[in-house]
Amino acid sequence: MDDQAWIADVIARGARHGHGPVCVHRTPLSLSAAEGRRWRRLLPAVHRLLRKVRAALLADLDRGPESLAARLGTPLDAIEWARIDPGFPDVAPLARLDAYVVDGQPQFLELNAESPAGMGYASALAPLFPGAGHFLDPLPRVVSTVRALAREWGISTRRPSIAIVDLPGVATAPEFELLATAFRAGGHPVVVATPEQLSFDGESLRVGSVGIDVLYRRFLVRDLRRQPGAFAAIMEAYLARRVCMVNSLRTCLLHNKGIFALLHEPGFPLSPAERRLVSRHFPLTLLVSPRNQESLRRERERWVLKPVDAHGGEGVVLGWTATASTWDEALSRPYPQVAQLRVPAPTGRFHDARDGQLHERVIDTGPFLARGKLAGFLCRLAEGELANVSGGKATMVPVFEARR
Repeated sequence: MDDQAWIADVIARGARHGHGPVCVHRTPLSLSAAEGRRWRRLLPAVHRLLRKVRAALLADLDRGPESLAARLGTPLDAIEWARIDPGFPDVAPLARLDAYVVDGQPQFLELNAESPAGMGYASALAPLFPGAGHFLDPLPRVVSTVRALAREWGISTRRPSIAIVDLPGVATAPEFELLATAFRAGGHPVVVATPEQLSFDGESLRVGSVGIDVLYRRFLVRDLRRQPGAFAAIMEAYLARRVCMVNSLRTCLLHNKGIFALLHEPGFPLSPAERRLVSRHFPLTLLVSPRNQESLRRERERWVLKPVDAHGGEGVVLGWTATASTWDEALSRPYPQVAQLRVPAPTGRFHDARDGQLHERVIDTGPFLARGKLAGFLCRLAEGELANVSGGKATMVPVFEARR
C-alpha cells in the first residue's frame, strides 16, 4: 500500500482528529521485552504513589479554601463536586501518564486523570502495523473497568447502558464511535451524546427514550464550570445518585499539575523508597509563588511553565525558547501554575507518509492505566517539543512490544 492510500486507511478506520488522520507515521514505537518489563515493574509503584496523593487530597476537602486541593489551585466549586461520593473508591480509574524516556528511565511529565483520550485511537491504529509485535489493546480493559465500576456503584444488570458525552463539535468526536463500538461488542447499549441532549425526570437520566446507567465522561470539569446550564440534567442525576459517572468529578483532584509539586515537597509524607522513586522518575516541579519567582526568572532556560489545569498545551511556556519579556509576563500570570524542570526530549527517526521521508521526531510515551494497571500505550510524535495532538503539535503511533 502506498503512503497516500495508507493515510486514507487511517482515516477510514476512524482514527481521525477532526477531519485529519491522527497518525501519519508508518513507523510505530517498538519496545524491547526488557523495556516492557521495566514499565510493568514501575507503574504499580507509581500508582501506589498517586493513591497516597489521592488520600491526602481527600482527607481535608471539608476545609474548602484552606484545603490542600485549594492550595494546589483546584477551584472551590470543583472541590465541592469532589466531595460527592462517586460510588466507587477510585478517583481516576481510567488515566494516562505522559513521559519522556531518557537513558532508559521514564520521566513523568503529566498525569491525565480526567478523561484521557487515545485508547480508541491506539486500538484502531494497531492493525495498520502487521507483524510489529505484541500489542496491548486498551479497549477490552476500558470495557471491563466500566463494567466493574458499574457493579460497585450498584447497577445490577450485567450490561448497563452507556452514554459517551462531550461538548458538540470537539475534534476527538471520531474516537467516541471507536469506544462505542467496543462497548457494543461487549453487549452494552450505547449512545453518543452532547450534554444538552440529556434529560432527567427525577428517576432516570435519558437521551430521548433511552435510560442511561453509566455516563462515560469525555467533557472536562472546566467545561462544566464554564457552561453550567448545559450540564443541568447531568448534575441533577449525579447529585441524586441516579447515574454512575466514569470518570467521576473527583478527577479534578488528580488532574492538576500541582500534584507533582506536592510529591517534591519535603513535608509530604513519603517513605525513603518513595522519595527515591520521585527523584528518579518525576522531574522537579514547583508551584509558582512570590518566593521562587526571582530564581525562576534568572534561570528560565531550565524550566517550563504550565497552568495547573491546562489542556492541549494551552498556556505552556518553554523557558529555553522564550524571550526574557515573554517569560517575565508568563511568571506574573494571575492563575495557579507550576514550573517543571526541563527534561531532555528523546527523539527517533520515523517514516512520515506525507512526504515518504524519515524525520527526527520527539517521542512522548503514554501508558494507559485502568484502575492502576497497565492497559496499553500510546505514543505521540512531535516535530517540536510540545507533543500535543489537540494543539496540533503532534500525531500518534501505536506501541508494540517484542513478542515474549
